[in-house]
This record gives sequence, C-alpha cells and structure tokens, in this order.
Amino acid sequence: MMRALKEELRRQILKKRSGLSREYCVQADKDILKRLLSVPAYRKAKVVFTYVSREDETDTRQFINHALAEGKIVAVPGCQGAGLMKAYRICRMEDLEEGAYHILEPKDFCQEVEQEDIDLAVVPCVTCSRQGRRLGYGGGYYDRYLSSTGAFRAALCREQLICDMIPTDIYDCVMDLVITEKNIWS
Repeated sequence: MMRALKEELRRQILKKRSGLSREYCVQADKDILKRLLSVPAYRKAKVVFTYVSREDETDTRQFINHALAEGKIVAVPGCQGAGLMKAYRICRMEDLEEGAYHILEPKDFCQEVEQEDIDLAVVPCVTCSRQGRRLGYGGGYYDRYLSSTGAFRAALCREQLICDMIPTDIYDCVMDLVITEKNIWS
C-alpha cells in the first residue's frame, strides 16, 4: 500500500516537473543556490556530500564548483550495487563520468570519504514537504546512506514541486532543511 502511494505521487510530480518551463527552472535553481550558500550549515561545513544533478533536477553543478572554489572537500555518490552507495571526493567536475542510471559518478581514482566526516549532505528529491519529508526516486539509496551518518541534511526542491502530503515509513530519513527558491524550511 505504502509503495503504491509513493509510486503514484512520484509519477504525478515527475509529470508536473517535466511541464515546468525552462525559464522558471533556471531562475529557481539560481535562487535555490543563493539560499543554500547562505545556510550556516554550508558555511561551517568542511566536507560537503552532494548529488550531481541531471538535466531535469535542481542544479547542483554550480554548487559543486562554488564549494570547490571555496576549498571545501566535495564528495559525490558512487553506486555500489542495488540500493547502496558510497561518497567519493572529487576535485573538479572532470573527475566524473557517466555511471549507473546515466548519473555522473566519481571516476575510479577518486578516494572514498568516510560517512562520519561529512558535515552537510545535499540530497535530491522528486518532492519534499515543508516539514522535511522527502520522496526520492524509489531506490532507497539516500535513506540507507543517510541513516548511517550524522551529517546535516538539506533537500533542494523547486517551490512548485513542494507537496505536504508525502507518505513515509520508518526507513525514510527526514531532512533538517528544505530549500526552495522562496523559502528555507527547518
């Protein structure tokens, strides 16, 4: 039942996301980046773990470049098999190559970053609630990974994709912050 509810909401939101205008997405992503960079958890962080955005997701590539330019250690996920991932340090965008699910992942030479060293995790979502409940893509990768780290958790979500009725279960990690182009909810 829970799985079916999540799958239906995921389908609805992904359809809605595909209909957002390019102009809206570009401007929203710029505003989300400004808000993310202003968050104390980011400013204090020495090690940042973040997803590498795909075309239709909230952009993190500018965030990655900004964090690298500020001298922060940037780690990105590398798929280890069904539902499992690890964090690997990158020093430039060229340290990435296409991996599982056509997502950019760290190349083989990138060093693993220990979970306990991560200060801030920037997490993808299909949708998020203002209370920090997050609906991902259904693989459980981030929920499994985040359950083993004490990192501060922030989800990036465009305002038009916020949904306060997100079905959750005991395995779903709640975010510490939800950042949109208009708000920061904690």
